[in-house]
Amino acid sequence: MAVEIGQRSCSPLIGSVHRALFALGLDISSYRARPNGGGLVEHLVLERHNGGRIDGALSAEAKAAILPIALRVYAAEVSRDGL
Repeated sequence: MAVEIGQRSCSPLIGSVHRALFALGLDISSYRARPNGGGLVEHLVLERHNGGRIDGALSAEAKAAILPIALRVYAAEVSRDGL
């Protein structure tokens, strides 16, 4: 399963995201970051600790674990920028 996280900040989310995914039994098997319009886009490829398939429920749990982290960073950026 692959996930892309785009943000206006250049601070990577990988550390926070890794902890949340590890708690779900997921590893990040591949990671890329690229600049994008003054911000950063992070591309993560996820796999299970045991190498098994990531099913629909686990995929939804992974996305649900990432979303609050991304929203927290976004809210901090908006309040800092005064938007």
